[in-house]
Amino acid sequence: MVVLGGFLVAMAALLAGASGFGLGLTATPALLLSGFSLPFVITVNLLVSVATRISVVWRLRSHIQSRRAGLLIVGAAPGLWLGSRAVGTFDAHTLKVGAGIVVAAAALALGWSERRPFTFRTRFLTPVAGFFGGFLGTTTSLIGIPPALLLTQRRVATQAFFADLGVYFVVTSSLGLAVLAADHRFSGAAARDTLYWLPGVLAANVVGTTLGLRMPEALFRRFALTIAFCAGILTVTTA
Repeated sequence: MVVLGGFLVAMAALLAGASGFGLGLTATPALLLSGFSLPFVITVNLLVSVATRISVVWRLRSHIQSRRAGLLIVGAAPGLWLGSRAVGTFDAHTLKVGAGIVVAAAALALGWSERRPFTFRTRFLTPVAGFFGGFLGTTTSLIGIPPALLLTQRRVATQAFFADLGVYFVVTSSLGLAVLAADHRFSGAAARDTLYWLPGVLAANVVGTTLGLRMPEALFRRFALTIAFCAGILTVTTA
């Protein structure tokens, strides 16, 4: 199980590196279907997000838009807490199906907007995207999907996309781990196994990030939306 889990998380880290946000969409269903528990999976995803995004933030630090990244993080904080409360209140199956449908629908809508662009840039959407990212982070591990959809809609340059999401992941995932610990949902077994998997995960993430940064921006936007749509569908089908 440890070897299988390490392979699956490394493959997810490769995809996350290439897309800037796709860790949870592959790691979550793959690990759940392999027999790992949901608390284990969420803990692993948050730990790996912190570990892999630190190097991305440092590498692309000159491209960080601090105001935008800050608004995403401010919105995420209450979302993390409410998501943790929702897990104890609502049925997990219902949460995952609802989240998956919303994410897939949003990705389709933004894909359509590539041909018929809409130009509204209401500022409050940035913390709203952060909020839903935080909510999904502590319920389904899809912590980066809403912010990624927002940045894709705004046609943010690839380097800034990676940089801002990197800051968001490092801070928000760290807060999410604190919320899990406070709610007694932090998995010690996940932390131990993550240490074993870390070398392979970091190497895979570097390769993926290098590939993602070399994509033409139009191709990268389509790739990011495809990843988000797949995240929604996988969340529904594995609920």
